[in-house]
Amino acid sequence: MPPALLHDVFLQGKRGHGLGALVAGESQAKYGEKNPGIKGGSVLAVKSIESLAAGDAQHNLFRTLGPTLVISMAYIDLGKWLVAVDAGSRFGYDLVLLVLLFNFSAILYQYLSTCIGMVTGKNLAKICCQEYSQVICVVLGLQAWLSLLTSELTMIAGMAVGFNIVFEHDDLVTAICFASVVVSLLPYTLSHLDKKVAGIFNACIAGFTLLCFVLGLLISHPHTPVNMNVMFPKLSGESAYSLMALLGTNIIVHNFYTHSAFVQVQRRSSVHTLGSLFHDHLFSILFIFTGIFLVNYILLSSAADESSDTLVMNFQDAMELMHQIFTNPAAPTVLLVILLFSSHIISLTCIVSGDVISENFFGVKLPLSAHHLLHKGLAMILTIYCAKVAGSEGIYQLLIMCPVIQAMLLPSSIIPILRVSSSRLLMGRYRIALCVEIFAFLAFLLAVFTNIIFTAEILFGDSTWTNNLKGDTGSPAILPYSVVVLVSCASIGFTLLLAVTPLKSASNEAQTHLSSVHSQRETLGTTHRETTYLEKNEHEEFESCSVGAVLMGSSEGHTESVHEHTCRAPYLDNCAHEEIERSSVELF
Repeated sequence: MPPALLHDVFLQGKRGHGLGALVAGESQAKYGEKNPGIKGGSVLAVKSIESLAAGDAQHNLFRTLGPTLVISMAYIDLGKWLVAVDAGSRFGYDLVLLVLLFNFSAILYQYLSTCIGMVTGKNLAKICCQEYSQVICVVLGLQAWLSLLTSELTMIAGMAVGFNIVFEHDDLVTAICFASVVVSLLPYTLSHLDKKVAGIFNACIAGFTLLCFVLGLLISHPHTPVNMNVMFPKLSGESAYSLMALLGTNIIVHNFYTHSAFVQVQRRSSVHTLGSLFHDHLFSILFIFTGIFLVNYILLSSAADESSDTLVMNFQDAMELMHQIFTNPAAPTVLLVILLFSSHIISLTCIVSGDVISENFFGVKLPLSAHHLLHKGLAMILTIYCAKVAGSEGIYQLLIMCPVIQAMLLPSSIIPILRVSSSRLLMGRYRIALCVEIFAFLAFLLAVFTNIIFTAEILFGDSTWTNNLKGDTGSPAILPYSVVVLVSCASIGFTLLLAVTPLKSASNEAQTHLSSVHSQRETLGTTHRETTYLEKNEHEEFESCSVGAVLMGSSEGHTESVHEHTCRAPYLDNCAHEEIERSSVELF
């Protein structure tokens, strides 16, 4: 389907009303371009992405494809691969259809995030800060920050495992420290380049990484089967954990805020330019996320075929299955290179995400280097703790648990996207069409039902993974069972709260409408009372006139009768006198 036709389905109209107040110059000043005293590799790295999104590159293709490539690197790490391998080894092809639906949901929500950023000229976090109360914004900020932290954890843990595989080193703590230092220094490697060149170079790194990943899997498995027998997913309590992990690997919460922040500088007054950007962004997201689904499908199907007789129960089983999938001797080295490049891009996006989240949700403005080092340091400490507590099994649990936490945070983070993108006040005529709103709502229900199934199983179920979280199997748990239950229930409760909480702009519009209706009713009531008063006066005047006429008529009759009586009185007297005389004569 051509991008233009898809765009016509996704958006209504040709012109919007809410082109926001943030321009490219303000964004550049925010990251230090107009302040010569701010220097550093992290600042330059962020400015390179801003320059890339603003269209400073030689080709406009980088304006849309570049930010999407940078965002997509968050979906390429060892944790995402292990989740797909674990699900395929346990449940075969039973969850393939749901993975496809999750991928479609990611495409839809990433595209809506870009539309919000381009039309309003503001990132999603800033809009949430303006449209929700302070308490809700703080909770949304905590969720986004926790999503960001899980991305940092999987990046450092994946890099550490990659170093151990390639160099055959068994000390996890040393590998974690080495990976943390390397990842922290990567954004400073391009500090000597111009921001335009650095932006193009970062986009090329992201594209090369994704291409190597997809082509590497296709070359390793040229005859990957396409199983069409499983049309509907087979769900159970045992699959709830894997289903949540797959949901978290396909949709990442903080990417909504990051993507909208990247493209907010692309707003234009020209309708044609804005429409072409919609087309280009939609094509870029479809193209890249289709490749991500292809990777997940190959890993899941390969694990289902290779592990027909065995189940992945621990980290060692997962590594052995990965060796069976990646049969090429150069696969570990290529894997490490992919992890290294993807970690560099993820570090850049995490810097932007941290700055957007802290400034808009918490009102805290920190230097970009502080965001960079703070997140890396905290992620390194937590990863070392997991390695110390449970060894390699702890790292394996960490890589699987982080996507599960991502999935817990997802439903409540989707609601602002749905409300903002469907608001005519904020999006103007670029608000989403009704059919797209229905699709987005169905995708939201899918995420909610997945969380409800997971919560019900963890509270009342007796599956293997539930017993592992409870500690009944004797294996160490990196996250206490009570914490998982609390986060899961709190996430569902917060989702219900947001579902019944409208945007401030919508509430103000409704209040204005009610006030207008009330004033109109008052005006109509006043007019009705005046009309009734006039009619009543007219009726009273009419009755007065009628009574006067009647009284006048009776007075005239009385006068006539008196006159007649006066005139007839002598005649009656004469008659009486004659009658008396006649009676006297008869007597005598």
